[in-house]
Amino acid sequence: MSYDELAGKWTKVGGDPGSSGYPDELELLPGGRYVGRMRPGAREHPRWDVGTYRRLEDGRLGISLANDALGRYAYRLDGERLTLIDEMGCSVAYRRTDTGGR
Repeated sequence: MSYDELAGKWTKVGGDPGSSGYPDELELLPGGRYVGRMRPGAREHPRWDVGTYRRLEDGRLGISLANDALGRYAYRLDGERLTLIDEMGCSVAYRRTDTGGR
C-alpha cells in the first residue's frame, strides 16, 4: 500500500456502535498526513483530528490519535471503500468522495 492508494477525502458510511468517536470526514493526504472532522454540532472530539498515518511492518495501518498515541488498525481497501478495525475489534467504514488529485 502506498500513500497514494489511500489519499483522498473519505466520508464515514458505517461502523460498529463504538465507532461514534471516529471522524465523520477523513482527509488522507499524500505523504502520510491526515485531517479528521466531525459533523457540525457533534458532541464528541474525533479520535483522529490531525496527524500522521503509515503502514506498519505487520501490515496494519498506524494512525496518530488526538492524544498523540499511535493507534494500530487492520484495514481493507475495496475499491472506494476503506474499512478499519481497531485493536478492540471495533470497525468503521468510509467511502472515498474525492481522490485528492491522485
